[in-house]
Amino acid sequence: MIKSMTAYSRASATSPLGRLVIEIHSVNRKMLDISLYLPKDMLKFDVEIRKWVSQLLERGQVTVRLNLQSEGVSGKLFSNYAVQLKTLKEGWDKLAKGLGYEPEKVVDLSFLVSQWQMMPAAETKEEEEAVRASLKGLVDDALQEFMKMKETEGKTLALDIQKRLKIIEENIAAVEMKKELPLVHYRKKIVDRMNEIGHLHGEAEERIMREVALLAEKLDVTEELVRLRAHIEQFRHHLASQEKAVGRTLDFLTQEMHREINTLGSKSADSEISSYVIKTKSELDKIREQVQNIE
Repeated sequence: MIKSMTAYSRASATSPLGRLVIEIHSVNRKMLDISLYLPKDMLKFDVEIRKWVSQLLERGQVTVRLNLQSEGVSGKLFSNYAVQLKTLKEGWDKLAKGLGYEPEKVVDLSFLVSQWQMMPAAETKEEEEAVRASLKGLVDDALQEFMKMKETEGKTLALDIQKRLKIIEENIAAVEMKKELPLVHYRKKIVDRMNEIGHLHGEAEERIMREVALLAEKLDVTEELVRLRAHIEQFRHHLASQEKAVGRTLDFLTQEMHREINTLGSKSADSEISSYVIKTKSELDKIREQVQNIE
């Protein structure tokens, strides 16, 4: 299924540490690159969060921000903070006295809080598992909404690309109908010129016929038209497939179609065919811009 690399989601949940709010957004990028911003108390879950996110994503610059809000924090948690700060104060008071300082002047609440923030969180195994469970549920909820938006945007991209592929097919059909005209015109010019010159001896006439045959081969665009149709068929196949990530494949096919239409344009000696080539290139450029945003 086609998915866009541009998406955003937000979710929140209550955890033993407080209220967690997560935001996920992404933009297009060739490879998967996850930037993760976590509160100090959540840094130990960095690897796990990256693993949860990368299980569903293949490409894109993905930014994940997790905020911890104190609203709704339980009285038990405040009690734990108080115990930890009290223990810190006792330790720093003793150290200050030993160094000859007056604890009342140097060990105040702001100092204790700053020291406490630099300490690793002291949690039991059960508390850590409870936080992990809350965090996993939060990430899953955010990713679910995130993937819905990617799929919705992907459908819009696919519809636009299908419309442009249809235009390209119409241009190809028009070129198919007119591909013999340049050679017909050239043959007519040669015949008219020969009639003006008059009778030619056998060798000269044979040489002219060889030149006409060589030109016919150079002007023949059948091979390019066949390959263009094959690329369009493959493109549609991948658009409708259930592959997790088809963006790179579609980008490659777009490049190949550009190559074929460029070759066709270089062979063309007809102004009408050239106009269809230009229109096709324009549609391919628009498709390529859309493909750059497909995962």
